[in-house]
Amino acid sequence: MNTITHATGRTYDAPQVLQITIEQQTADEFGLIDITATFADASRHIAGSVEIVVMHPREIGPSVLAAYDAGRYAAI
Repeated sequence: MNTITHATGRTYDAPQVLQITIEQQTADEFGLIDITATFADASRHIAGSVEIVVMHPREIGPSVLAAYDAGRYAAI
């Protein structure tokens, strides 16, 4: 497992920084990376699980945030 942080630039109870743990990742023959990750948002007291597809690891934080913002996560 790999853990990263993603600062969103937003403030709720405190500055919003997502703690993201990559639970599983697989790459396909086209270079796309399927990722299952969990996240914790201490500023809003929300945690969840998401499934995303990225082309590069630097896209993980913004992609998790986009899924979170769109409600495409399972609360944990």
